[in-house]
Amino acid sequence: MEETQVHALDYLSVFRRRKWWLVVPILASIVVGAALVKFLPKLYRSSSTVSLIASGVSTTLVGQTAPFDNEARLRAVSQQLLSASTLARVAKEERLSAGEPSDAMLATLRSAVAVTVPTPVALTNEGRPFDTFVVSYSDEDPSRAQRVTNRLATVFVEESSKTREQRAEHTSTFIASQLAASQARLADLQARLRRAKESHIGQLPEQTGANLSMLSGLRQQLDTNSNSLRGEQDRLSMIERQLETLSRGGNDIIIIPRAGATASEAATTPESRAMALERELATARLTYTDKHPEVVRLQGELATARAEAAADQDRPAAARTARLQNDPAYRQLVADREMARLRIRELSRAEADYRRQIGSFQSRVEAAPMVEQQLASVQRDYDLEKQQYSELSAKLHASEMAESVERDRRGEQFSILYPASYPTEPVRPVPLRVMLISILAGICLGAVLTLGREYLDRSVHNVRELRDDLDLPVLGEVTRIQPV
Repeated sequence: MEETQVHALDYLSVFRRRKWWLVVPILASIVVGAALVKFLPKLYRSSSTVSLIASGVSTTLVGQTAPFDNEARLRAVSQQLLSASTLARVAKEERLSAGEPSDAMLATLRSAVAVTVPTPVALTNEGRPFDTFVVSYSDEDPSRAQRVTNRLATVFVEESSKTREQRAEHTSTFIASQLAASQARLADLQARLRRAKESHIGQLPEQTGANLSMLSGLRQQLDTNSNSLRGEQDRLSMIERQLETLSRGGNDIIIIPRAGATASEAATTPESRAMALERELATARLTYTDKHPEVVRLQGELATARAEAAADQDRPAAARTARLQNDPAYRQLVADREMARLRIRELSRAEADYRRQIGSFQSRVEAAPMVEQQLASVQRDYDLEKQQYSELSAKLHASEMAESVERDRRGEQFSILYPASYPTEPVRPVPLRVMLISILAGICLGAVLTLGREYLDRSVHNVRELRDDLDLPVLGEVTRIQPV
């Protein structure tokens, strides 16, 4: 079978011959589109606008955290709106189901809900905060669509406030429990640190300065005590020499006269009295002559004293000792010797005590670094726990203030800005869109039928087709005969 060739110039003649093949499908598509618009189930959408009201209390005062970014807040709002608890409450209150809402019913309800952000009035380069969103619900019944949308917005606002209040309460409860646990740990660490410090009392690092000060003072007292001890030892040696001299009857004793008496009168031994008289005689000769009565008297007393001293030398040692025991000066020297010995013993004991204390404080100073190292871990844990306790106390205070703000509804709250309106036009199907699609489908169908009918037609309609088919010259052409 030879293929039928259709030239571009034949399109008009084809349309004239096959116009009903094109017109009828188009008319049928219009009828079908009108039927679809009339009989297809209509879906109505109602929308409600919910806005975010700023907090009535400064966020810096109550210590609230920074707000979410737009995407995070929109995601949180969508999750809360589409949650099973919110949808179940809406279904119960609007009586969308006879009994407990099923999962399939909640899934259907969830698919009909949409959360969008309204288009801004003016476009700017600045970031637009998420403070308003639109809740939409689609249903075949426009009245039910309006009711469910308003119920969704109302339930969301109530649940949002309740959720924020519960979150604030749970946060305060959690921080309070953590604070109590931190307080218990802090008390335990404090007790451990106290016991450790009590076991090393005097060797603590913070006592090093006081120990060094005491050590310096003890060393100064030791030096002073040593000087006093040496002085007492020297004094004891001098007293013992004087006593020994008196026991031998020596003349090198220094006689200190009493008030109103001369040195010779204060002398207790013949030797000392003779020596004192010699000194008085030498002094008198510097003033008087040898014939002066004073000089003569001193010479006589000196001769007598020398005679007594010579006689005393011949006396036995026991007699001299007995005589010395009755001598007040000798007894005073003996008493001074005993006092010096007693003082030396006291100073020696004090020196030993000072040295013992110096050794004790020196060991404390030397042990301070080791004690500090032993206490470092406990002190570090105590300091960290104390810092954590302070931070938790501040957080608990802030959370309690935030809880009070949420309980009094003074924080950020969602509010219905525009309630849902009654939808008058369906969102599906769209009449204009259905008609355009139907007409376009009719045009396509008519074009296909027209071209197909023309392609299957084997009759000759004009001279050009005859010439092309038979390849013969055409001598004449008869015009179309109109039937009478």
